[in-house]
Amino acid sequence: MAHGDSTLTRTFSYPDDLARLWGPAAPRDRPLRVLGLFAHPDDEVFCVGGTIARAAAAGAETAIVSLTRGEAGQIRDSATATRRTLGATRVEELGAAGAALGVGGVRCLDLGDGYLARMPYADLVAQVRPILEEYAPDVVVTFGEDGGFGHPDHIMSARAVLTARAQLARPPRVLQARFPPQGQLLLDLLVDWLVSEKLRFVGTAGFGNALRLFADGSSVLGFAADHLQVQWFPVGSYVIEQGEPPNELFCILSGTVEIVVEDADGGLRTVDTAGPGEFVGQDGLATNRPRNAHVIARDDTTCFVLAPGARDLSAGRGTTAVAAGTGGPRPAPAPVGSANEVTVDVSAALDEKIAALVAHRTQYALDAELLPRQVLGPLLSSEHFTVID
Repeated sequence: MAHGDSTLTRTFSYPDDLARLWGPAAPRDRPLRVLGLFAHPDDEVFCVGGTIARAAAAGAETAIVSLTRGEAGQIRDSATATRRTLGATRVEELGAAGAALGVGGVRCLDLGDGYLARMPYADLVAQVRPILEEYAPDVVVTFGEDGGFGHPDHIMSARAVLTARAQLARPPRVLQARFPPQGQLLLDLLVDWLVSEKLRFVGTAGFGNALRLFADGSSVLGFAADHLQVQWFPVGSYVIEQGEPPNELFCILSGTVEIVVEDADGGLRTVDTAGPGEFVGQDGLATNRPRNAHVIARDDTTCFVLAPGARDLSAGRGTTAVAAGTGGPRPAPAPVGSANEVTVDVSAALDEKIAALVAHRTQYALDAELLPRQVLGPLLSSEHFTVID
């Protein structure tokens, strides 16, 4: 992050929503300096990815610093790293993600993934303060006190930013990323997309795995409110019974199923099959009508299942079953917060944010075109912050 040149005569301005976010921290005679300071590579994507991409595009000087190399994270794709190489790989992934967002520079410290909460707090602050002094940001972005979902490293990195900031002669404005529950169902977005396609979507096992990982992350951070589970169906068992109420969407992860129509006299006709990466159950959910066919496991089959709520273990099956948790109103979005809480529309930077997300392949095993923008857009197009001056 290069510091401004005193000979610069240009007047800097930013779109209205970003200007509100920066507030009086934004100088008019030089570019704004925005620093994202987080615990791990990939924290930046969901916290501030779209906002920092928009800021960079508008002329701000931007940088991202991770306090750890993320070596204790998941390895979602065994071809990307081993446990011994994961830290170095995630450093490279952060570099690629920063480039996708247009960020001026990235850096990873090596304080130990999972150890920030175990360090003497004064030592952690002593690591953070020189970073703030070196980059001299006008605005620093980090997690809020909840760490997004309670991660100790996230919580301690956020606290250390506030403490180190208070020790500076010119404290930067702090933006704490927050993740208010949105009430949006990924299930609804998927169903709308599936039924809008002219041809039936045929995915792959890789698609099913990517969907599962993205849905899990969306649920943890509150972007989506679905109930998620993986179910196993032995050969010959019913995944769906014709005539029962629609209350779940199934994405096949492994195995195959037969789609069978039962006639009024009890005769059975196999009308289709489906395999890994394909969906079953979307038609009933789209129309809110009883299931129009049986779905039967042709061999041992595993499905990723999305539903508005947890399965009612007492519910019956078949045409006389009563739908549980369907047909009623969907969860409402969380109410708008206080005046120091700002939401930024980052839909204009959605492609950059998705590119940064897929750059972290060890964590998400996604390809840029694997999940449709029609589904990703409503979940990833807003970022939320609490402003601390």
